[in-house]
Amino acid sequence: MAKSIRVCRRSEVEHLRKFLEYAKRQLNEARIYPPLNAYRYLVALSLYSKCLTVAEATLVLLESGFGDEAFGMTRTMVDISFTMHYLANKDSEERAKLFYQFHAKNIRDITTVVRKYWPQLLHPKASSLTTVDLAKYPRPHSWSGKPLSDMALEPHTAEIDPRTGKPFVNDLGYRLIFQWTSHYVHPTIICLRNHIVKPGHDPFLVRSGQGQDMSHLTAFFLTSHLASTIIAFYRCLGDPQPERLSKWVAALLTHIGSRHKDKEY
Repeated sequence: MAKSIRVCRRSEVEHLRKFLEYAKRQLNEARIYPPLNAYRYLVALSLYSKCLTVAEATLVLLESGFGDEAFGMTRTMVDISFTMHYLANKDSEERAKLFYQFHAKNIRDITTVVRKYWPQLLHPKASSLTTVDLAKYPRPHSWSGKPLSDMALEPHTAEIDPRTGKPFVNDLGYRLIFQWTSHYVHPTIICLRNHIVKPGHDPFLVRSGQGQDMSHLTAFFLTSHLASTIIAFYRCLGDPQPERLSKWVAALLTHIGSRHKDKEY
């Protein structure tokens, strides 16, 4: 007799919200006090917090029917996962310090603009207030001094690609997922499928909805980058992943990846 398949009664948003509530509670109850002068703790904890918060905000958009806009939000999740990977991969303390002190370059850049348009607002000694070596930031919008591609595609020091036996490289994540989600952040023609109507046939409507529904892909990309960020977060701290957290996010990824129709939680 064939085994019957039970359809999951919970939405992807419900699954993800339940997991995020647990992930936040688990981290808060860990009562981690970042040590003084240990940048990797402060930066990794803050990035992980941002990751969980962006995920929550994305669910609000999904629940309200804004699938395209939620899909664009996953680009931030991709960025966070790449950054966390780069921080955790090697030289974590040095890289985290570089990340943290980038705020000094941002202040210098803003000061340059203010000096041009509102010089009367500047303190006479504003340009000499920072002690950070700004020569470490040769690229205008890169805290690492490297293109994002170099950060994302840096071979893993802890994971091996079973197909090649060499250090794993997240080539797919950068060349496909980052590019795809970027189209929904920068309004290219790719993200306008739900706003275009058939010329000479249909009247124009705001948000016509004739394109692809991005809700499921959003949930899947959200889950996959939550998973990769969690792995890199605990690696950056030098701690093992909590077993329940690790098993839950892995099960969630499998469940949503199969369009959550094979079983109930």
